[in-house]
Amino acid sequence: MNASRTAAIVVGVNLIAVWVAAAAGGLVAQPVPASVPAGVAADQAVEEASSLLTAAAGRLEALARRRETAVPVARNPFHFGGTAALAARNAAASSGAARPAEPDPGEAAAQAPAFDVVLQGMAESRDGDTVVRTAILKAGGELVLATVGMAIGGRFQVVAIAADSVELEDLVDHSRRTCRMK
Repeated sequence: MNASRTAAIVVGVNLIAVWVAAAAGGLVAQPVPASVPAGVAADQAVEEASSLLTAAAGRLEALARRRETAVPVARNPFHFGGTAALAARNAAASSGAARPAEPDPGEAAAQAPAFDVVLQGMAESRDGDTVVRTAILKAGGELVLATVGMAIGGRFQVVAIAADSVELEDLVDHSRRTCRMK
């Protein structure tokens, strides 16, 4: 064995001994100072714990009050589009308001604004030998995944879906409209 290897072993053993001594030194209990009687030290510890517990209870009560006054969230992560329309629908549904009578179709055609429907994309899937198409439409600011027979915005119904177009029927005046991919 050479001198450098012997020196490395001695240094390593000394480092381990110092580490073990430091670890064992942290486990020794600290004695209570002789000037303070044991009963007084216990009373101080109880007072300190009591004040910490009282402060924590105060913080919990403040959080509870803040939670009770919080505004309820009207966010629906499964609904895309304007939050104002969603909030209005939720308010009408929760108030239990009766639905107004449906107007005459002739009046509805005169009053109904032009409903803008744009074909955004197309999706296809196969169910055996049949091809099932789904149109991706933007209708009134909302994204709609439409299949044949589905009503869009309460005004249009999907009549047919081709590879690059969708045929819609207006439910008010029964006219047909074709939306094509751009």
